[in-house]
Amino acid sequence: MFQRPCIHIVVFLVCAGAFQGRADEALTCVSPDGQNVVSLKLVDGAPQYDVIYAGKAVIRDSALGLNLDDKPFGAFEIVGTQAGAVETSWKPVVGERDIVRDCYNHLTIRLQERAEPKRRLHIEFRAYDEGVAFRYVLPEQPALDGATASSEATEFHFASDLGAYPIPWTEAHYSETPTPIRECKSVLIPLTIELGDGAMASLIEAHVANQPPCRLKQKDERTLRPEFRKGKLTLATPAALTWRGLILAPNVAGLIERRTLVENLNPPCAIDDTSWIKPGIFIDNCGPIETENLKRNMDFAAEHHLGYVHIDWSWYGTERKWSEEAIAHFKEHMPESTRKRLEGQDWISNTHGNPMTVASGYVPYLQFQTRFYGSLSHIDLDLPEVIRYGRSKGVGLSLYVNGGTLKPYGDHDVDLVFRTLAGWGVAALKPGFVACDSQDDVQWLRRLVAIAAKHKLVLNIHDGYIADGMRRTYPNLLTQEDGGGRETNPPVTHELMLPFTRHLVGAHDHTPTLYSGQDGRTKLFELAQLVVYHGARQSVRDAYSSRDRFAAEMEFFERVPTVWDDVRVLKAEPGDCVVIARRSGLRWFIGGMNDEDARQVELPLDFLGEQVPCRVTIFSDVKGSRDAHRQVIRATGADILRVTMEPRGGCAVLIEPVTTP
Repeated sequence: MFQRPCIHIVVFLVCAGAFQGRADEALTCVSPDGQNVVSLKLVDGAPQYDVIYAGKAVIRDSALGLNLDDKPFGAFEIVGTQAGAVETSWKPVVGERDIVRDCYNHLTIRLQERAEPKRRLHIEFRAYDEGVAFRYVLPEQPALDGATASSEATEFHFASDLGAYPIPWTEAHYSETPTPIRECKSVLIPLTIELGDGAMASLIEAHVANQPPCRLKQKDERTLRPEFRKGKLTLATPAALTWRGLILAPNVAGLIERRTLVENLNPPCAIDDTSWIKPGIFIDNCGPIETENLKRNMDFAAEHHLGYVHIDWSWYGTERKWSEEAIAHFKEHMPESTRKRLEGQDWISNTHGNPMTVASGYVPYLQFQTRFYGSLSHIDLDLPEVIRYGRSKGVGLSLYVNGGTLKPYGDHDVDLVFRTLAGWGVAALKPGFVACDSQDDVQWLRRLVAIAAKHKLVLNIHDGYIADGMRRTYPNLLTQEDGGGRETNPPVTHELMLPFTRHLVGAHDHTPTLYSGQDGRTKLFELAQLVVYHGARQSVRDAYSSRDRFAAEMEFFERVPTVWDDVRVLKAEPGDCVVIARRSGLRWFIGGMNDEDARQVELPLDFLGEQVPCRVTIFSDVKGSRDAHRQVIRATGADILRVTMEPRGGCAVLIEPVTTP
């Protein structure tokens, strides 16, 4: 399939007998390049670990383990270790690189309680050139066939007081000013941290498959602990738990170039035939949910080589089924203007939230939020005709569905809904309001993604799910939201922090509104997101199709892909500006985004290598305007481009060999 055979694998036994683990004895795992070192020692029978990057301590004397509810683990001894090396690579179905290098050294330390019942706990370490990671493994054992844990004993005790870039919830906004670790009271993962002398780290979790996701809680001024977002962890042996780790890099650009660590910690692709997985740009929020309007959007998508048209909420009624009490409450409080619009309409049937039917007429919005009582959608939709028309144009249809209607405790079974929608000819889904806080939530979410793959549906998951590298295993998961999308009206600073924070763990649907002009952003600031923000599903909104149809930069828009073969970071100043180059085939695309201060950036083209001479099409800001200026030059890998980005502006560059048709 897509996992390449290993080029080199070595496994050898380091220690097979009992090892008492005195405080001065440590077992280490070192990355292939020798820069990253993670080590474990026992102190009074309790495991502790250290992390060293480039000769400098990052994590010191930090606890490891699980806090079992019924009977906590006692003092441990080391009864065996296994170490080895893996050198391999794999080809993503969708991603940022044509080939992903997956090379690491590993060390598994087998712990056993000194006293009865002598329960066993294994700790598995990996050291990559990109960072380090560890996880807990519970082998099958009679003394521990089931248990619950309220928390982990895991700690991240930093060797010094460092600055970090936290957010407390997924819709919050990042600041460009670092926050001291001692002020990070309760924050989400990933957490990007300044290590000093330009070096950077990001705390991550990967392959969150069978336990609650975590947030980081402060223990003391230099120590953070991962705590379950909701509920407890129910264990049954054998079990391998979530990977925890650190991306480690010499600078902020290195963080972006090393984020393959998260996907490398996930299992290989589980889908035998991936030919149906089609990445692309989606026209989002495409105006009235009416057949003829959607056909016009399909025409635009086909003309400009876009992949999909998306219909958001209300096409099947309200997002969730209303109770009789909720309907009565709505009737009592709705404005007179809404009452008049609904008069004579069969709107109550549209409050059933059934994704296997299509609404007709007016659909009111969320019943419990007074500020939305006047919000109505008018539905006049012949869905089979829209799907048929889109297929004739080579454009797929994407539909929104509320996660609350898919939960096992709801009216609909996930498999039934997905089978029904796939039978209609739907190509993509956007599950919204998806909870991912408890162990049950995690298990349900992964089942949802697997069922979607069975029915050949690509997904964009919105709201609470934070990427954990699952896209490697299920590449039909094109992207997910979280991270505060454009709908949260973020400041420019937040959008310039995302590549160095949230984006380190996976693709992000920012739900941008191209050409919106929000808060004075230029066209190029928004267009550049298609390059800077990686993701096999990119969203543009109807604003693009309804104005400036023949703008100068349409050439760039029509050609920019959503899957890449290589990536280079050309400029990296968190919160100020970012410029990223991505390659697809022989073409390179550059996207730059800028803050409130105008600046000229110098962009070396040495990454072009032998591709000379090249045709370089530069789209740059026009001073005092939101419009773009187009310029074509010749260049080689020895040249440097100088581009001026206006306040809240950007740039877009297309580079192709002159021999390219």
